[in-house]
Amino acid sequence: MNLLIVFISILFDMLFFNLFKFTSFSISFFYPMFTVASIVFISNLYNYPNRKNYYYFTLIVSIIYDTIFINNLVISISLFLSVAMFNMFFKKHFSNNLFSNILKLIISIFMYDFLFHILLVVGRYQSLNISRVIFKTTHSIIINLLYIIIMFLVLKPKKA
Repeated sequence: MNLLIVFISILFDMLFFNLFKFTSFSISFFYPMFTVASIVFISNLYNYPNRKNYYYFTLIVSIIYDTIFINNLVISISLFLSVAMFNMFFKKHFSNNLFSNILKLIISIFMYDFLFHILLVVGRYQSLNISRVIFKTTHSIIINLLYIIIMFLVLKPKKA
């Protein structure tokens, strides 16, 4: 089931990215990060003692995502694993409900985008621009919140 969720998320990422790129819509208003949202949701399916399997799964997802979108394996792996570690930490200390999933998603997206920007600045691919990161992050939350709410309501993860 985990692979199916990630596969659908990657397909949605590709579809929405291309749809908003080639139509009159602006990608800045709907920046898809469905794969990150799926990693947040899938963390509900693993319990804390079984977290190593979640980290391995996230590692595989990051390699697949890197192959399709980023083309920088070190950045992709470090971003996905940092989001996965945060999700397991959050899961250990909070209950598994819709509100906590929304909160995890918002923090994970902020963390992913901020760390991605910092790594690009350190690698001298971009200059430091915090307003750009905040703009991109706030506009990516809209569509990703809808996605995780639909996933949570349709798939209803088990309580751990």
